[in-house]
Amino acid sequence: MASLAEQIAQFETLRAQAEPLPTDSAAYTTSAFFKSKNAGQGKSKSKPWDHRLSVDSRSQGSSPLKTANRGKNMDMITLGTARPSPQFYPYESLTVNVVDDASAKENKPTSAITCSKGESAYNLAAALNYGFPAGSPQSVRFITEHVEMIHNPPYEDWKTSLTCGTTSGLEMVFRIFCNPGDNILVEKYSYTGTIVGARAQRINTVPIGMDDFGLSAKELDSTLENWDASKSHKPYVLYTIPTGQNPTSVSQSVERRKEIYKVAEKHDLIIVEDDPYFFLQMGRSSKHESGSKEALQEYVERLPPSYLSLDVSGRVVRLDSTSKILSPGMRLGWLTACTQIVDLFEAYSEVSVMSPSGPSQVMMYKLLDQTWGHTGFVRWLAHLSDVYANRLNMMLEACEKHLPKNICSWKVPTSGMFVWISVDVTKHSKAAGSQPTTEFQMEVEGALYERSRDNGVLISRGSWFLADPKQVSEAALRVTFAAATEPELVPGIERLGKAVREEFGLSETI
Repeated sequence: MASLAEQIAQFETLRAQAEPLPTDSAAYTTSAFFKSKNAGQGKSKSKPWDHRLSVDSRSQGSSPLKTANRGKNMDMITLGTARPSPQFYPYESLTVNVVDDASAKENKPTSAITCSKGESAYNLAAALNYGFPAGSPQSVRFITEHVEMIHNPPYEDWKTSLTCGTTSGLEMVFRIFCNPGDNILVEKYSYTGTIVGARAQRINTVPIGMDDFGLSAKELDSTLENWDASKSHKPYVLYTIPTGQNPTSVSQSVERRKEIYKVAEKHDLIIVEDDPYFFLQMGRSSKHESGSKEALQEYVERLPPSYLSLDVSGRVVRLDSTSKILSPGMRLGWLTACTQIVDLFEAYSEVSVMSPSGPSQVMMYKLLDQTWGHTGFVRWLAHLSDVYANRLNMMLEACEKHLPKNICSWKVPTSGMFVWISVDVTKHSKAAGSQPTTEFQMEVEGALYERSRDNGVLISRGSWFLADPKQVSEAALRVTFAAATEPELVPGIERLGKAVREEFGLSETI
């Protein structure tokens, strides 16, 4: 496979040979315009997924007002769609100051980037108007190139579409595949936003156990093999956070991902791969100078294989996000799947969110494409990994120093933003050496949460993330090293340790 630098050079050549990007409002675009010539070479097409679509999505069509805008010539006079003329927008330009060096240097230089009405690279007038559901040509081009370089999906007809963030994207993905009353498979502990969002659509979550290597492939297979379809619909959607899992921070091993994909092939599952922590790798590169071409190549090679990169059938729907790598407030991300699924996603977008925010796309394009380029973006991702690795080490050292290790235990994460702390409630004075009940475990977990708040530190209760609240097996806490400032990390853990000692009746010296 070509190196990162070689792939970037290949896309630069393709751009130089291509026609200029359109600058009009809601310009039609697709990943097919921007893939390399080798993207589909020797690859088969995805499977058809009609049998996995929800009742609603089988009848979901496209808006005729949106499709009418496709393929218009540059001299077309628009009298058909109610898009206000840019002369009525009270904004002439948009300027933001950005870091123009994505390396790990201190006191990074900044530069002002501006987007104006009539600009040939990215017309602000188009960004302020109604947009195309997939995103602007400028955004889709960069993200398509990025997806091909990082994941290189092993089937021909994949596409990428921008989202208004993963929360919005997931809501539409569930509508595409699930009917009210359906079941989806999830990790035993999972992101609360997804659980609540699924329940709002009357979708039931079926928890699958986890171990040190992530979601259990054996339990997944056993659950499906022994499913009693006479009682409820057999699940055919698996939702997983494979890297730096939220909340446990467990990362699925390479072998585990292959095992799970094999189970998905066996039972014909759709895999929804929610992977916002994919690029936050805690392992360091020690062979080369930080930010160098060699260091960036090493960083990319160290990334785990995504389910998208293993997918030969088009059964994976991958969701990426800018929230953990650029800014949550941009409300931007991207979804990659086979053409059939992405087309449905865009059809749903047309009648809901319509399109991702134009100003947010301008900010992303001006930074990633015009200022950093693909090399700079990867350099930034590698830099973030190093920064978070330092923060993680600070937190782990604080845990060793301030948490009573006969009560609290944790594993060192290799990715993500979290440390999962298990609490041994049998050491509690009220346990009296007996096997603790579920109620007592939750009582202690709740008390630790409240005592921590009283001590001036906010943590998350592990039970908040249970896909099935009845499946309590331990008292646990989730702490993140991403939100607080570095000087606050150690005092934060110290305050948590004080809360544990207070609750368990320990002296400060233990």
